[in-house]
Amino acid sequence: MTTSGFLCRDMKSYYDFGAVDEPEWFINEILAHRWIGQAHLEFQVCWTLGDVMWEPLAECKELEALDEYLELRGAKRPRNLPRKPDLPGRSCQSRD
Repeated sequence: MTTSGFLCRDMKSYYDFGAVDEPEWFINEILAHRWIGQAHLEFQVCWTLGDVMWEPLAECKELEALDEYLELRGAKRPRNLPRKPDLPGRSCQSRD
């Protein structure tokens, strides 16, 4: 029994155009912070599309927005931020 030439055909190959599976989101600014317990710090983040959510320090520590937030509050490091709630009611404003 002979094969019908299928062994000589190349399999279809797909080219990776380098497209990211998920769109990249950027942070407009950090609006507030809160301490959960004695060691866990979260930041209220305003995303470019206007969504506002709480993110842990680990997700924010390399962001320029965190540096700006710390500077505005006179803190050298995130651990130096006050352990009381920040002012509520601040809205997310987009930056140009």
